[in-house]
Amino acid sequence: MMAAVIKIVARADGEPTDAAGKYLVLFDHEARTGRGGDLGCSDTADTAQRFADKSAAFDFWQRQSRLRPKRPDGKDNRPLTAYTVEIEEVE
Repeated sequence: MMAAVIKIVARADGEPTDAAGKYLVLFDHEARTGRGGDLGCSDTADTAQRFADKSAAFDFWQRQSRLRPKRPDGKDNRPLTAYTVEIEEVE
């Protein structure tokens, strides 16, 4: 099984983001009291956060905030899903 990384494609709401086309280095789901997280990116996959496989990367992308598990609309609060991503296999 190959390791995986997360590449930010765009913001899910279509707003511009400097993170587009970059690789996730870190994301804190609990930052800003669970209301948006804290994102760190890199231009290369070499310095990106590594996950055991694509499934683990997908689970990280879908992770729900523990501090604020629900959004004001009652849906699950999954801050990283504010971004459309690609999950790539790496060696």
